[in-house]
Amino acid sequence: MSADQRPPHALTRRDALRLCLVPVGAATAGWLVACASDPSSPTGEPEPSEPDESPRDKDAGKVSSATPDAAKPKPGSPAAADAATGGSQTPSVDAGAQVVDSADARVATSDASVASDAAAADVPWASGGTKSMQGNYPDPFATGGAGAACALYPALTLGPCYSSGPAARPDISDGMTGLPVRLSFLVVRADGCTPVPSAEVDLWHTGSNGVYSAFASGICNPDKLDVVSMRFCRGTQVTDAKGRVDFSTIYPGWYTGRSIHIHFTVRVAGKEYITSQLFFDDALTEEILLQPDYKARGKRDTTNKTDNVLRGTTVSNFVMASAKRHDGALHAWKVLSLKS
Repeated sequence: MSADQRPPHALTRRDALRLCLVPVGAATAGWLVACASDPSSPTGEPEPSEPDESPRDKDAGKVSSATPDAAKPKPGSPAAADAATGGSQTPSVDAGAQVVDSADARVATSDASVASDAAAADVPWASGGTKSMQGNYPDPFATGGAGAACALYPALTLGPCYSSGPAARPDISDGMTGLPVRLSFLVVRADGCTPVPSAEVDLWHTGSNGVYSAFASGICNPDKLDVVSMRFCRGTQVTDAKGRVDFSTIYPGWYTGRSIHIHFTVRVAGKEYITSQLFFDDALTEEILLQPDYKARGKRDTTNKTDNVLRGTTVSNFVMASAKRHDGALHAWKVLSLKS
């Protein structure tokens, strides 16, 4: 049967083959649109050749914004709205995704979120602290809320370097130099994965030099700097109506015996619900420590795998998902799930 004799919308053998070759985990909407193109169409676009690797495979080894914490949601789980300090609208999914089921639609949305900041791969890491941040970052929780991360977040030790910080503030860096970091958290109840509004998130970590503010010489201040009156890299904020909160800070430095980490406590109505720690991927840390603000301190002596605080735990439960953004800043995020 010639092309002129085929009835409208007839499915040819070649069309069926195109649909069957859509790869699992790829940006489904984009593939379907590509497969719908025909050399004989008015657009004149050539038929796409089958790629050697999926968009995610091309980025293997780079810091990825795909994360278990942005996994497929449970029914009724919250999708966090954009924060005033840095979110952007949820990337739209091409109309081609309408032919796939809801699970594939979520995959397509996730890939769109990755693609929205894909240009960052060729951008050098930023330096100089939070003043170099441009904001307008993708919302890491927009593709389904908390999902599988609604399991109770595990507790870890408070540590010896806690000190009450200053009043609530979105930027806790106090102008310190280092790689700028946006930290985004979604606070939910482990039972039902419902958002927790008005939860206080108390955060503290070292500066790029591996020193905690507010302490004299000792384990919290190995460089013996005069930082007793300072409160850099400490602060609190309260979650919005959808459980979202964002901090601007710098990448922490290392000190002997610990992998690079961030401490936090979450309180609701003055009651402490969880005290624990957050970690970065080891490969990411190795890359960051080669940057000018960190390189002079030399090689760290402890990784996530060798940190005694993490011994006997599932390390991945504490590691934040992360991505380099268009301005060279690091964006890291985690779902913090509380007891009901």
